[in-house]
Amino acid sequence: MSEAYILLNVNFKEQKTIIEKIKNIPTVTSVKSVYGIYDILVIMESENMQEIKNAIDVDLHSIGGITNLTPLIAV
Repeated sequence: MSEAYILLNVNFKEQKTIIEKIKNIPTVTSVKSVYGIYDILVIMESENMQEIKNAIDVDLHSIGGITNLTPLIAV
């Protein structure tokens, strides 16, 4: 099982909408609002690492209001 943690900075006014859009991505297993330098933590899992890469590169990058994206891929 491949796993990734993605840390996001987002436009605060769009945070709820962004979270709802992220929850619709098939590889996403959890989405949490966090306090600190990041606003949202996304956890993704898949048997196929390419699915996670596509979810990050295509699905997350297509969501408006995300100002910074830091992916952490577990090995």
